[in-house]
Amino acid sequence: MAAQIPVTDAATNASVGMVNSQLMNINIQLKAVNKNLGRLINLMEKNNNETSKSRKILKEELDAKKSSPDYVMKSTDVNMTMDLKDKILEAYRSSKNSIQKWKHLEQDEIQEFAGYTANAILEAKNLFKQCNGIIKTKSIILPEERLKKVSGINSKLEQLLDGLIAYNNKLSQINAFREAKLSLINMNKE
Repeated sequence: MAAQIPVTDAATNASVGMVNSQLMNINIQLKAVNKNLGRLINLMEKNNNETSKSRKILKEELDAKKSSPDYVMKSTDVNMTMDLKDKILEAYRSSKNSIQKWKHLEQDEIQEFAGYTANAILEAKNLFKQCNGIIKTKSIILPEERLKKVSGINSKLEQLLDGLIAYNNKLSQINAFREAKLSLINMNKE
């Protein structure tokens, strides 16, 4: 039995040596895994930073698209809207004053004109409100689209202005015709 003990010790030493070798290999592998995990964490942090920067840039771009740039606010289209507003109001006031001075128009013609001008002013007011909404909306609209919509509104405002002027001229001609006709009749009576 004494001979077997050293053999067992030798086998145990060999087993312990093998386990130590395997543990060293596992330790080496764990170090490699830790090193790779460290690299992965660094890459993930870089990616997170880049994503945050990209998100910030995108947010800034979206915010910029949600408001009208200065060149839209100061554009000829927006200035034209303001000019048309002034011209429409002036045409309305001028027509109102002229109508009161003309003595040869019938009451229903005056009332019809008053209704027409009231509708024109109401429509102009709605168009101005639309224009203001387009310029100040926080919706994502490209500046070119904003200007295109303002230009379309300007076309409608020009039509309103032309209509007011044409109607005023028509009533002016009717009044002048009736005044001339009355003058002729009065001249023939003498």
